[in-house]
Formats: sequence, C-alpha cells, structure tokens
Amino acid sequence: MFQLQVGLVLRAVGFDNSTRIYLAAGELFGGERFMKPFRDLFPRLENHSSVDSSEELVANTRGLLGSAVDYMVCLLSDIFMPTYDGPSNFANNLLGHRLYYGFRTTLRPDRKGLAPIFIDRENGQTAGFEQAVRRIMLKTNFGGPHKRVPPESFYTNSWPECFCQMSPSNPADKCPPDNVLEILESQLENEVNRDLEASMETNSTRRTEI
Repeated sequence: MFQLQVGLVLRAVGFDNSTRIYLAAGELFGGERFMKPFRDLFPRLENHSSVDSSEELVANTRGLLGSAVDYMVCLLSDIFMPTYDGPSNFANNLLGHRLYYGFRTTLRPDRKGLAPIFIDRENGQTAGFEQAVRRIMLKTNFGGPHKRVPPESFYTNSWPECFCQMSPSNPADKCPPDNVLEILESQLENEVNRDLEASMETNSTRRTEI
C-alpha cells in the first residue's frame, strides 16, 4: 500500500494527528515526495534514525543495527500494521512473535476489499469513504488467535501448536510477562556485570602470579 492510503486507513479507524507512529523501513521509493501526504496526516512520525540522539543509527542505516531496533520497536508497540503481504520475513516473523507475546493488536488491511473503495475515492466519490473502510477493517482478527489459513505460514501464526499457557503445570510453558522488555534489560545488565567480575578476577590472579 502507498503511504497516503495507509494514512487514510488509520484515520478512518480512529487515529488522529496526535498518534505517534514509528515507520520501520529503509529508504522509501519516491522519498519525501511520497511521505509528505502521510506526514501531513500524522506529524509525529519517527524512524530508527530520528529516535537516536547519538546518531549511531544514522551511520548504520544499511547495517543490522537499524533493523534490530525496527524489530524490537514493532514487537513491543501497542499496534503493528504491516503494509505488505509479500514474502517479508521481517513482517511475517513479527506477526507470529506478537501473537506469542499476548496476542498484541495488529492491523492487517484487506487490500482486495479496500481496493474498490480507494478507486471510488480517486474517481471523486468520497462520501461514506471512512465508513466503508471501517466495515472492511472490522473483519480482521486484530492479532487475536485464529485458525491458520493459506498463505499464512507457521511462522506467522503458530497458534495453537507452539503457544504457552496461562496456568501451566510446567513453569517453562508459562506465557511471557507484560514487562518482558524490563526483564531482558535486567538479564543483559547481569551478564555484563558477570563478565566484568570475571575479568577483574582474571586480572587479579595474573597480578598475584607475577
């Protein structure tokens, strides 16, 4: 979907210009010329370059660092909206990952259903546009549990085969907590501290041997 169409869908389902949107993408075809209409609708637009004050990500836009930030922001965001249904490992894995993290809300536009509505709008038939968009969008599952149907892959939707349980007999099967980001940060900090302690002990041993 083009950026303007995405913006119109979001406005139709209730998002206003105060909504903060993170755009997970590399350099877009058409550049700012295509982004301006979207930015006019949603001025609080961010990407992995604009959220990093150190400018480290700006220098790494073609590397893995920016993609990693994109993935984590999309994984933990309130709402995720993939704009392309093709063979995108990034979007497909995110859809499955967000399901596993508590069925986080996802908006998946029905392009076939929306196409005639946008064609009518381009031909000047704007009356009832937002109502028509909402009727199509309300048919989505919004990221909730649903039966996997082709061409949806196992990685996009592994429910129910590989899902955790709310009250399992085995603690390893328990669903991840809501504060998973804090836990990951704490684990990383603990690993760094352990590495520092091990390094200090090694240096101390070497000095003693000398």
